Amino acid sequence: MKKIILLLVFTISVIFITYQQANAIIITATPQTSTFGPNDDILVNLKIQGYNGGPISWIAHRPNNSTISGNLTQVKGDGSAVHEIVRNAFDNYFGNWSIYYTYDGVNQTASFKVNPIVLTVFTGKDLYYEPDMMNINITTSYYIPIAAQAEFFHLNFYDQKGNPVKDIPQIDIRAYQPSIVYNFHMTGLADYDPPGLYKLGIQYYNTVVQVPFLLGKYSDLMTVSAQTDKSTYQIGNAVNMELLFTRVTQSGGTLTITGPSGNVTTHQFRVYSVHTPLVLNDVTKEVGTYNYVIQYGGVSQSGSFSVITNPAPLPNIELNVFPNKLNYRPGEIIHVKIHTSQIIANSTSIWVVDPNAVEYPRLSLPITAVDTILPHKIGKNDTSGQWELYIDYDGIVRSVPYFVGGPPVDDMEMLNANQFSMPTFVSNFATNFTAPTGIAIDSSGDFYVVDSGNSQIKKFDSNGKLLSSWGNLGSGNGQLLHPNGIFVGKKYVFVADTGNARIDIFDKDNGQFIYSLGGYGDSKGMFHTPVGLVADNQEDILVADSGRNTIQEFDTHFTFMNEFKSLLTGNNNFTATNGIALDSKGDIYVSSPDDKILEFSSIGNFINFFGSQGSEEGRFSNPTAIALDSNGDFYVADTLNHRIQKFDPYGNFILSWGSVGTSVGQFEEPVGLAIDQSDNIYVVDEKNNNIQKFSLHGMVSQTIPSWVRDRALWWSEGALSKRDFALAVRYMTNHGLPSTNEINETLVKIPNWMKQTANWWGSGQIDDGTFANSLQYLISIGILKV
Repeated sequence: MKKIILLLVFTISVIFITYQQANAIIITATPQTSTFGPNDDILVNLKIQGYNGGPISWIAHRPNNSTISGNLTQVKGDGSAVHEIVRNAFDNYFGNWSIYYTYDGVNQTASFKVNPIVLTVFTGKDLYYEPDMMNINITTSYYIPIAAQAEFFHLNFYDQKGNPVKDIPQIDIRAYQPSIVYNFHMTGLADYDPPGLYKLGIQYYNTVVQVPFLLGKYSDLMTVSAQTDKSTYQIGNAVNMELLFTRVTQSGGTLTITGPSGNVTTHQFRVYSVHTPLVLNDVTKEVGTYNYVIQYGGVSQSGSFSVITNPAPLPNIELNVFPNKLNYRPGEIIHVKIHTSQIIANSTSIWVVDPNAVEYPRLSLPITAVDTILPHKIGKNDTSGQWELYIDYDGIVRSVPYFVGGPPVDDMEMLNANQFSMPTFVSNFATNFTAPTGIAIDSSGDFYVVDSGNSQIKKFDSNGKLLSSWGNLGSGNGQLLHPNGIFVGKKYVFVADTGNARIDIFDKDNGQFIYSLGGYGDSKGMFHTPVGLVADNQEDILVADSGRNTIQEFDTHFTFMNEFKSLLTGNNNFTATNGIALDSKGDIYVSSPDDKILEFSSIGNFINFFGSQGSEEGRFSNPTAIALDSNGDFYVADTLNHRIQKFDPYGNFILSWGSVGTSVGQFEEPVGLAIDQSDNIYVVDEKNNNIQKFSLHGMVSQTIPSWVRDRALWWSEGALSKRDFALAVRYMTNHGLPSTNEINETLVKIPNWMKQTANWWGSGQIDDGTFANSLQYLISIGILKV
């Protein structure tokens, strides 16, 4: 009986244990991912074996050791559920999480990680000055690629005490891409806040990065240079002073002069560029030493000059001498412009000194206006090297250097009438432009226009049909801000995005944005005011930067290669740049608002300059664009003279066309030039908002070249020989009068009245027909033998 009872107890125990095991509670908690994103909700899959209804309790331990808890009531009958904790990146709970689940006395843990937002901010440098641009590069590990749904980067500036700076509101930028560049002009900070330590704070969600930087004292950056044209003056002389500034920061400065007796005079002067000339009249009134102080931009520069007794009284007038270029070939004629503030004599003396210091005879020529062009004929056998040309006007002497070299001029060059053919108007394009500037033409004849006022690039076929356009106002990728120059390569369109201080590169076929080169800055590869650009045969890019007075070169991978700088002294200086072009040899032509064109070799060595300020032929008033035709002749948009000027490869004036107006062949402000493979010339007029196309070949207009008229006038005044005049007569007989094979000084027996007639014609007092009739008369009676 006892055995039966024990067996019965054992059987009941086994049944009870088996029942307990069949009804045991098992919790499975599995996160849907082991690592959640910064902005993700938390999702955990739950499964409870032996679920009998009721809630599941949970406690979540967050990375900062804080906890949240609750009860999960939405559980299916089979014990499955999805536990969701709603959160976003604003909570800053990044790191390791643990959630403890409890049901009917049974526990389970789910562990996972929430990735943080990695926010990187790079500004490029630590020290900034008032005119600098801070290039703020923001990179994040998390972003929403749809701009309308993206959160903002919040940018704020703080002083060293952590207080927000004055008058700079929070800057909000959509974070719809992993990396964004924002350009902040430091003027906004420097205008209201003192130099010192500051912090740039970037907040994205609740992730904050602060970048310290220094705002420097601008006067520490500014340098001022002042130099007088002479160290010693005579009583009554004007003092010509050249001022050079590192940057233009304000519109004016102060000049204080203390005379020998202690008298102090103060002069206010205007500053328009880094190179500012001053002319001081009524200063040199007593003998002795004068001390001066220039004050500009918080910086002072001092100097002195002396005044001595006049050996003889000289006229108190301004006299300046401007040659038309620096380098000449034997046989060329120097066109030297004489500018005087007052006509005090009816003639001036002109002479030259050769490289061996030998002085040549003086020649007296008439002066009839405050601006006069005088010639000097370089002999075909003149010595190569540096010469000096002198002008003596009523005792006031000025001189300028020039250089002679190269092969002599062949007279047949002057007799080729094709180069003097006036281009003819073809068509006018005006397609809703607003202040267009640059233009470029591709190998297919399509042309691209910088529609600066609309912040767009517009592409046309050769007939002026609009093919496509792209761009809009702004500083983002593909956006433009006051663009100027343009160049079209084999694949890409390069645009000088002046207002954004960069070069934007687009696909030539569809206008898609490719890349931005540069940005505001002073280091290599950075820009201040890029205005013009061009590329050589290898498509290395040259960029003219007006703000930094430099030309920078980049290779086909957009890597900085080289830099040409203005020396701010001598003939090769340029205080700013407007346009740039290359010839077939790779020589670089740069237009400057200093009213001249400069030529450099492909490695940046100075070769020549052309022109000076004025409205005469070969002179300029703010020249801008430059373009070359298939013959190597170059054309200049002489903007404020409202015309286009043409020069041969040696820089000699050939012809010009245009005048101020809105009619065909007239311009208001021509600023862009391009020449296609057929030598059609496209002129962009910024004020008339149009493009005019001219043909260099075909039905062209024949005109008498200006050199023919000039030689007639200068021969009549005794400045040129009969042989020089004979070449002009020969041109006319070849192109209008009975043709001749030779006219030279031994065959020409010209009466004195013909000199007067030539003078009247050369000075514009009689027309071409009257002068031609005079030549015809001399030929008909045998005085002029042909």
